Formats: sequence, structure tokens, C-alpha cells
Amino acid sequence: MGYTHYWDRDPQKESPDAFGRFALDVQRLVMFAQSKGIALGDGFGENEPVFTEGYFAFNGAGELAHETFHWGAIPENPEWRAEKPTVFDFCKTNMKPYDAVVTAALIRAKVVYGEAIEVSSDGEWDADPEAWGTWQEGRDLYEEVFGVAAVKP
Repeated sequence: MGYTHYWDRDPQKESPDAFGRFALDVQRLVMFAQSKGIALGDGFGENEPVFTEGYFAFNGAGELAHETFHWGAIPENPEWRAEKPTVFDFCKTNMKPYDAVVTAALIRAKVVYGEAIEVSSDGEWDADPEAWGTWQEGRDLYEEVFGVAAVKP
């Protein structure tokens, strides 16, 4: 158990250029977050976040790493989910600082992928001191980078 974000992608509804646009937008988020002092690494929490033509991945860095945020250009289910029409994935951040980048990326994913993606979370959208976790830091990061109000995915 741990603080986690979830998403389902429908490959049949994805536009062919969505991954490229999304990857560039996430690169912007990552670079801005790093400039603000959020420590980010590759999927293992080492080196730098990875961006390729086929996927991108990042995590917190060092002790601030938890689970990898990974996004493939072509979503694929594991064999045990092969019959499902959507591709399910998740990222457990345990509310570590890179959670802001994960939530900002998921906000952007909904903008870019539209109806091809459904996003859910253990966290609350609105800042609430009583909540287990919120998306407020991700919303703030998103709004700083893109200059528009974040819309709940």
C-alpha cells in the first residue's frame, strides 16, 4: 500500500501524434521541476530522466525515489491482461517530492490524450489539510509551466 496514481489508456482512441506531443510537454515539466530543486532521476532514481522515441521514464532521485513513472509510445498490456481493451498502469510516489511532476504529467496526459485516457488517484484534487495527499503541488507546477489553469483529469 502507498500513495498511488492510476491510469487506463485506450490504444484504439489515441491519436498517432499524442505520444510525441506528450513527451515534449513532460520534458518541459521535468526541466522546470529540476530548475526549482525537485530531484529527478531515471527509472531507478539515478542519472537523469530518460526520453526516447519509444518511451520516457523518471523517478525521484536517490533517497527521494520510489516507483518509476513510465510512459510508452505504444501502450501494451501484460499477457495476463491481454484480453482487456485498455492498458492499465500506475505510479506509487508515496508523496515524495517528484509526486508533483507525476501529477502535473497526468494533468497534461488528459489534455493531450483526451478520451483515450482515464486518470484516478489516492490523492484529492483540492488542497485539504485533512486529506492523505493532494494534487496541489502538481497543479501549481502545471500552471507555472503551461500558463493555464489545471483541469482535473
